Amino acid sequence: MAPLTLTILGAGPAAPNRDGACSGYLVQQDGTAVLMDCGSGIAGRLVRHLPPNRLHGVAISHFHPDHYFDLVPLYYLLKFGDARPADLSPLVPLHVPPGGRAFLRELGQLISEKPAMLEDVFEVCEYAPGHAIPVGDLSFTFHAVQHYIPSHAMRVRGRSGETLVFSSDVAPCYQLVDAAREADLFMCESALLDATEDELDPSKRGHMSAREAGTAAREAGVRQLMLTHFRSTESLDQHHRDAASRTFGGPVELAREGKEYQITASS
Repeated sequence: MAPLTLTILGAGPAAPNRDGACSGYLVQQDGTAVLMDCGSGIAGRLVRHLPPNRLHGVAISHFHPDHYFDLVPLYYLLKFGDARPADLSPLVPLHVPPGGRAFLRELGQLISEKPAMLEDVFEVCEYAPGHAIPVGDLSFTFHAVQHYIPSHAMRVRGRSGETLVFSSDVAPCYQLVDAAREADLFMCESALLDATEDELDPSKRGHMSAREAGTAAREAGVRQLMLTHFRSTESLDQHHRDAASRTFGGPVELAREGKEYQITASS
């Protein structure tokens, strides 16, 4: 059985890093391919790794532009590209937060005066947080977490039980720790250099620092921690790695755009 693989298409925050893209991650195993988030710059990068018509699904964590804006370029790639293979559904399942269908219809109206525009190529499915759903041969569970708008961490289970958790955009909260519990790989955002860059009221916060990501990973008992959604320069990268390592208590990986990672289940 092939391993569960994660390809980093984009790992930048809302303001992309130099030559970088916003949020987008390709998860694959045994022919199943799912795109997690589709922020600015992701559609063009996807085609380097997979024909878009081979996608088994797309999952959107929340509706901030750096996590969904490239659904429109992806729409055009699917609409005017090669036909879907016979072994896949005619439309690409697009898994979105509750209320997402109405949101995307407003977008379609603004773009083309056709509310159902995206439904030419996508089957829009609103997920129910806390309930596992199959996407190809993978299992996805979405967990509501604290952010400025409704946001959902994604827990992905592979065919051999290996587990990847993506934090989405999130503030420190117990819901994130629950979502990441004993994950084989926990990919956590670290958009902040320090908590003082966010709202002073903890209940109104929406992002994490690397130090806080390390704390969440330790509390969740994860095997490996990978930081993403961070501002990247040589000095900042060292800051993120050191800050997370101190609180996590183990080595910390930084998500690198274009790189593929293999995820194995704990023995």
